[in-house]
Amino acid sequence: MKYLGLILFLITFKSESFAVAKFSSSLPKISDFSPSVELTDRVEFWRKIYSEYTTKQGVFHLTNDPDFILGEIDLTPIYDNAVLKDQEKRRQIKLAIEEKRQQIAAKWKISDVSKVRLQMGLKDRMEKALFLSGRYLPMMEKIFRRNGLPIELTRIVFVESSFNIYAQSKVGASGLWQIMPSVARPMGYITRDYDKRNHPVYATELAAQILKQNYKKLGSWPLAITAYNHGLTGVMRMKDKANSTNIEDLIESNETTKTWGFASKNFYACFLAVLEVERNATDLFGKNLIQSKASQFKEVRLSQTTSKSVILKWYNGSTVRFKQLNPHLNWARITKTKPIPAGVPLVVPQENYRLASERSEKKSSLN
Repeated sequence: MKYLGLILFLITFKSESFAVAKFSSSLPKISDFSPSVELTDRVEFWRKIYSEYTTKQGVFHLTNDPDFILGEIDLTPIYDNAVLKDQEKRRQIKLAIEEKRQQIAAKWKISDVSKVRLQMGLKDRMEKALFLSGRYLPMMEKIFRRNGLPIELTRIVFVESSFNIYAQSKVGASGLWQIMPSVARPMGYITRDYDKRNHPVYATELAAQILKQNYKKLGSWPLAITAYNHGLTGVMRMKDKANSTNIEDLIESNETTKTWGFASKNFYACFLAVLEVERNATDLFGKNLIQSKASQFKEVRLSQTTSKSVILKWYNGSTVRFKQLNPHLNWARITKTKPIPAGVPLVVPQENYRLASERSEKKSSLN
């Protein structure tokens, strides 16, 4: 996948001051994405997780049945205890969880305690994601519309990374869209100098292509969305196991593949839940809910090897700003070298674009 021009896009970075506005949702009022009767309770469970319980609170449920809450736990007093050191907090939290799990198992006469699963809440994380989403959704929606995709699909980012541009998973997924190296590498996204999975625009373009391919192969948005997380091949295998093209049948199937687990069964329900939470955000989080406004920057691609001392001028001498605007760069490598090689895409502040464009390739407008 290749960019043809200069790109205006949104970027997140900690020290920059972004304008804010009262929260509003751009989701269409009428949508093809709504829970079936079979999924209603599962989606309601995740709506509560995203909007009622914080990351310091949780609910217990049976591993194969998140629809029914067996009990709750509030670990806020331990987390917020300023006297306790982190190690002691972790110890007390672990003990509190296991004690509560045992109590719940006894109450509900569950002989196998391992079947009692704890799901921590995401309310505070979701509220922060709603704030950050304002920086990226206009760009994402534009790209998805251009690719003929429903804009609702951009909300997969809420589930994947909560709009944390620095998100990294234990299995190697990276960036807002949590794209795996095995998917990005064949597209030329990962080089020794940069990783476009961490570039909001490039990552969104690739995510759009992944979803288009998934839908073409599976013919169903619930399956295509699930395949975004579980993998296309995995969903196709599971579809064959369940002998069905309905996500509800795949979830309830007794015949499963080795990799078809809790996350895969619940990914589509999580997606539907975040749509509902966004649509009702001001009711759930308060009328004063705000979001960051979109901020515009430009991209240049270096036409020649350029010293970092020259490049830093484009960021008013701030190494911090340089790094925060360019999370896709391989900073472990760049820190060790003086020049930045030709061909590297850089995001620069709009006010310094002319200065930067003197050393960049001549590009036509993306639009």
